[in-house]
Amino acid sequence: MISVLTLTYQRHHILEEAIQSFLLQDWEGESEMVVLNDSPLVKYKFDHPKVRIINLDTRFSSVGKKLEYGFAQCKGDYIYRLDDDDLMTSWALRLQSQYQAEKPNCDIYRCQKHYFFCHNEYEGLSDNINNGNCYAKSYTQRIAYPNVSGSEDNDITFHQNANIYTADTGRYSMIYRWGMGTFHISGMGVENTTEYILNKVDQSIGDMEQGVIILNPHFNQDYYSKIN
Repeated sequence: MISVLTLTYQRHHILEEAIQSFLLQDWEGESEMVVLNDSPLVKYKFDHPKVRIINLDTRFSSVGKKLEYGFAQCKGDYIYRLDDDDLMTSWALRLQSQYQAEKPNCDIYRCQKHYFFCHNEYEGLSDNINNGNCYAKSYTQRIAYPNVSGSEDNDITFHQNANIYTADTGRYSMIYRWGMGTFHISGMGVENTTEYILNKVDQSIGDMEQGVIILNPHFNQDYYSKIN
């Protein structure tokens, strides 16, 4: 089983697109999506047997600690890390399954590249820390999680002595999106404190989402046609 873990905070309009990319997976194996929301002001709801939304009443002290909690909630043997502002290609989980068959028992499976979109316009292939990283459940249970926001992916991926399989088949599993008028913690500077970063996020949001929001997963445009 492969779980897809998505951390979210106060932006349901792009979360709906991330969920849609999971629902469009062409892999026939067992999978689930776990969405972790730690904004106490809003509760997200979506009724689907393969999508589980966890709404918490308390905000985590950092993205690192939120990630630690999120990994622990996943049921899969492997956990694909998808931010709420990014998307999976329709073949993402099938590709992950192929990687695991090619080289069993690795701690992390990842693509060499991703499809890069800026303000929802495709600009070509690029590379980042998370190109659709998929972590073995056993690995997530034994590593130490930093109480930081902004550099947590780098720490858990490259600084925990992981056995990493990075593949380049010419097809990639993640659509990485930048811009769109949303906040990007990774662009706020790792030299800043977590308190500063979380406050900066709240300032950038403006009017906070409140109450119960029924999610309606959908794409705002046909992203897949741009990368095929």
